[in-house]
Amino acid sequence: MVVQEHFFIGEQEFIRSYSDANVLIHGGVPESDYEEANDPAEFNRQYTETDIPIEPGEAEAEEILDILMGVEE
Repeated sequence: MVVQEHFFIGEQEFIRSYSDANVLIHGGVPESDYEEANDPAEFNRQYTETDIPIEPGEAEAEEILDILMGVEE
């Protein structure tokens, strides 16, 4: 199941989406497979579970690269 958790940064609401089955989720913008997604709530982005297991450590490297390159989700 895709889990969605609401949180705030300042006064802006965000939604964190991830799978409780330890698989990638699919959707978002750009549409792709993700370990988790953090989106502004007003975007109302939807995700579905894939059958692709999350590989340990893979997301950390991608996340670090995105931060260094200034890529925003």
